[in-house]
Order: sequence, then C-alpha cells, then structure tokens
Amino acid sequence: MKVCSSLMDVSERDKYGRLLAYLWVDDRMFNEMLLERGLARVAYVYPPNIKHVDRFRGIQKEAQQQGIGIWSIEDYAREDGFNPEAVATIDSAQASSEPAVPSGESSGACSEPTIKGNHSSSGEWIYHVPGGQFYDKTQAEEMFCTEEEAEAAGYRKSKR
Repeated sequence: MKVCSSLMDVSERDKYGRLLAYLWVDDRMFNEMLLERGLARVAYVYPPNIKHVDRFRGIQKEAQQQGIGIWSIEDYAREDGFNPEAVATIDSAQASSEPAVPSGESSGACSEPTIKGNHSSSGEWIYHVPGGQFYDKTQAEEMFCTEEEAEAAGYRKSKR
C-alpha cells in the first residue's frame, strides 16, 4: 500500500487563490517525479512560497538537457505557457528514432499531448479534451497525454 501525504509551504494558496502543496507518495516527492519525467515545469513561483524552488529548477534543467517529456519538443514549453503549434512542427525524424530516456524506462509522456490544463480565475484547475465546448478557446498552462495525467496533476475534467 502506498502512503500519500502533503505539506504546505509558507502560504496555503498563491496570489491567484490556487492551492499550493508538496505531495509525497511514500518517501518520494510527487512534484519532483513530474519534473523528472518532463510532465511539469517550474512556473508561477511567487515568494514567500519558494522552499523547494531551487531543487525543482535543478531537476527541470536535467529533464531539459535530456529532452524528456515536454522538453522533447522544441519551443513547446515557454515562459508564458505552452505552445501547441510547436507540436505540429515536429518532423518525422524527430518524432520517431531514439527514445529520450534509456531503454526500458518510460518517460511517461507522449509525443503529441492534446489535453489542455488551465488554471481558472476562480482558482480551479480544469482540463479540457479535444471536442469539448471550451477546448479551442482555452489557453493551456499545461498539456497532458491522458486524462489520468491531468487528474494526477490536480486538474478536474471540464463539465462541458
């Protein structure tokens, strides 16, 4: 059985009302696991909630250097969010060939994530799937390959 726990930093919420937490699954920090696999990026960090930010940035840098997950697509992850058009520019040679992680390990990411994660103005984390009423209008702050990934990152599915 896995034991899950959470810990807040200085504040429970950021300046936009979003819940802030460090999560552990047994003795591993889940936040770090997402960064290691290239499934998340360090963004929207505001003092005083910076307890682990330096370590997170170091982990992110390693994932970037290895080209894992979101870092496997040139110009996809940007300071202002994610660039879905970058996915369309991947040529077939880059999309196939060698995996970004050593053989036998899974990066946990697909080459073309389509599920959009958005932080609403009311503080809710909502994901949108292609064909959803607000999908085309939604600016993605994070992209996911599966609904399970979005939910594991703290998002709920859009009701429309």
